[in-house]
Amino acid sequence: MKSNSLNSPIDEIKGVGPKIKSQLELIGINNVEDALFLLPKSYENRTKLTQIKDLIPGQPFQVEGEIIESKIYYPGRRAFFAKITDGTGFLQIRLFFFSQQQAKSFEKGLSVRIYGVIRNTGNKLEVFHPSYKIFNSKFRPPLDDTLTPVYSLGSSKITQYRLRTIILNCLKKINESNLNEQNIDKTFFDQNISRLSIKEALKIIHSPSVKDDIVKIKQFEHPAQKRLIIEELITNLIGVKISTKKIDKMVAAVIDSNDKILSSFYKSVPFDLTNAQIRVIKEIQADIKKSKPMRRLVQGDVGSGKTLVAAGAILTCAKNNLQSVLLCPTEVLAEQHFKNFSTWFANENVDIAILTGKTKKKEWEKIDENLRSGKIKVLIGTHSIFQERVSMKNLSLVVVDEQQRFGVKQRFEMLQKSKEELLPHQLFMTATPIPRTLAMTIFADLSVSKIDEMPPGRNPVVTSVMSNDKRDELVKRLEVICSEGNQAFWLCTMIEESESLDVQAAESAKEWISKRSNNLKVGLVHSKLNKSQKDSVIENFRNGKVDVLVCTTVIEVGMDVPNASLMIIENAERLGLSQLHQLRGRVGRGPNMDAHCVLLYQGKLGEIAEARMAAMKETNDGFKISEIDMKIRGSGEILGTKQSGGMELKIADLMRDAHHLDNAEELANILISYPNEVEILMKRWVGNKQDLIAAQ
Repeated sequence: MKSNSLNSPIDEIKGVGPKIKSQLELIGINNVEDALFLLPKSYENRTKLTQIKDLIPGQPFQVEGEIIESKIYYPGRRAFFAKITDGTGFLQIRLFFFSQQQAKSFEKGLSVRIYGVIRNTGNKLEVFHPSYKIFNSKFRPPLDDTLTPVYSLGSSKITQYRLRTIILNCLKKINESNLNEQNIDKTFFDQNISRLSIKEALKIIHSPSVKDDIVKIKQFEHPAQKRLIIEELITNLIGVKISTKKIDKMVAAVIDSNDKILSSFYKSVPFDLTNAQIRVIKEIQADIKKSKPMRRLVQGDVGSGKTLVAAGAILTCAKNNLQSVLLCPTEVLAEQHFKNFSTWFANENVDIAILTGKTKKKEWEKIDENLRSGKIKVLIGTHSIFQERVSMKNLSLVVVDEQQRFGVKQRFEMLQKSKEELLPHQLFMTATPIPRTLAMTIFADLSVSKIDEMPPGRNPVVTSVMSNDKRDELVKRLEVICSEGNQAFWLCTMIEESESLDVQAAESAKEWISKRSNNLKVGLVHSKLNKSQKDSVIENFRNGKVDVLVCTTVIEVGMDVPNASLMIIENAERLGLSQLHQLRGRVGRGPNMDAHCVLLYQGKLGEIAEARMAAMKETNDGFKISEIDMKIRGSGEILGTKQSGGMELKIADLMRDAHHLDNAEELANILISYPNEVEILMKRWVGNKQDLIAAQ
């Protein structure tokens, strides 16, 4: 195989036809090297079987048994049920999304091997949508002899099994490839960081043997993982150094800050600014007066008033006849901001527009025309703003709400919207704080502001933890608080990572609550509803026509209902601390309101889940939550996704792997002197668009 064979198109690999190729492209796999560096997010142990009598609810297991019953039934909607036994107990299987052929394959008397997370429902063990193999007991398939990697699939419809097969086929070719690793491997060896080559590390990562230390692999402490983690950190640090040099040479619009404008504006809003907000506003205003592009991160707890701070900067740009963009991760949040800004700027003579995936063509064409002419000064929207067809006359400020939800590629595309030879100022906002030491290391030239003060009259939300077995008690509680004029959220998640199953859980919960209470008006919101349906329910909830809003995490950010005083979260053990805290922040937003959050858990809590529940009960302080989260889990939770807020991380975790930063910094300073190696690292971990680091 030639030295550049890893650049070979992915459709040259066995098993990749046109349809599979298009699905692989959705997760960033275009060639062999892309596939090799799509690294597992976790592992499953399918090398052994567990007897049904030994299963623990809330944990994943592999089980084998005889099918003794199967049927399609209609508990409000079509579903499939099967029951199996291994002689030590019984286990039920449920499928909510299935074909007729799948249902027929569960033939009574055949055997099935399943892998999935066990649930305890009504004293019965159950598993939803497991992976499975059906077979005749005479032809029992062998158990796996390696741990099974699990990959992030994003929006791709490719199966884990198919993806694993393709990656293993790519892995077979790695021995024949020259990865041009001489200086990189030599640097690792000379500094005594790792004795594994990149080839050896990749083989272990994608196909760890049962002889490998399973505990270390699951904790991402195996030498092969360390080799790749440090290399990715090195690339990030090199990228930051290059990015800083580039930005230092760039110029931004000098925006005149008129104190009278801001004074008049902030007097018009119906609440007083906190001292922390005033301090951060002054820091931003000082930045945008300079020709050096502002790159500032504003950290503030849920409800601390970050958006109002950003509004001051956006209004300043508008009054200088310049344009701003406010990027939001969800339509709900974009619509909330559009509503607020329209109210706040009602007397300012500033044209505002909203652009989301649901914006109709004629409306979009009108918005686009007004953006190009400069008439629209403020554009609020979701990922739809990144479309090439969206163009602006003089974009001078980009504000990113919940910055950790946008990858570097998206932010880079946003910076290209300006037609001027100027780089827009950038303002990032987050309610999930990043510890300053890591921000200083990874974000380098990013200035950090902290809104560490809550508006007056905001009471802490009282948090309690409750087993799912006691959920019947909550209906009475709901009736009491709603009879007093308050409202509640009932948030549903499933243990499995599936948007479709989250929807099923929400629909079932609405039906369950409605059956147990004739007094409660229950609404339902989830991602499968169309925009008009979703908007109608949300508006009814905001107006008090709905008592209880059953929903999925679609309401995690952006749902501001001052009358909501109770948040109930099902399967809270599967959510990260920062997400739990963000959800809890949806209630208790009214002045002097007594608010509560109930965390429901399934089965027996594991050590990490128990630590999360304890932290939620202990504090409402987002900065303390952030510190605890760092100790418990790492930046996968702190940052929302495997993203540094700059480059998207494939295996490294900034919190978990913080102890590797000193070594990574030392190696980065060595390798930055080798242009060829820098190019290899950038292509491997960042992709071909190395200009993306300018958006970091």
